[in-house]
Amino acid sequence: MIDEKTKEEYNIGDSDTVSAQYVIDISIVLGLGEVLTAILLAIGKIIVLFGEKYVEASEVIENVKNRNYDYYKAAIKNSILYIGPAIDYSEAYMRVYNWLDVFCKYEIKAKNLADSVAKNYLTFGGYVYGPEIHGSMPNYFYHYHIYMNKDTKIPAHIFYLLY
Repeated sequence: MIDEKTKEEYNIGDSDTVSAQYVIDISIVLGLGEVLTAILLAIGKIIVLFGEKYVEASEVIENVKNRNYDYYKAAIKNSILYIGPAIDYSEAYMRVYNWLDVFCKYEIKAKNLADSVAKNYLTFGGYVYGPEIHGSMPNYFYHYHIYMNKDTKIPAHIFYLLY
């Protein structure tokens, strides 16, 4: 990848996937320029969590559709979904397993991720719930949940785009 302003190159290897060791900044991945990133940050459309930028989902959903990444960190703050840096499947799996949110580009990716994590809870009766949505788009997105058993839902959401 090449930063359009500085012309600095970022080599992420020969693979089409993102390495779990190298999380790519959301503003780079989604092609947000430095000025646009600063404006979105100033008006509250970008939040910073643990030193990483997360952009309000409604602001970048078209960019996500047009990028080659399948998984992104995600977070909910004040009932607003934010999309963070691109990640690979392994990191997406670990985030959900550790009760953190993920955003997937495709429903099948979200369902497969949910199924894989739920298998770890089968001893307790684990299963996938969903998809569901708690409002209307573009501010709300379909997602899956995982239940450890019939009484215990893990707080992670596995959101996805609806094409």
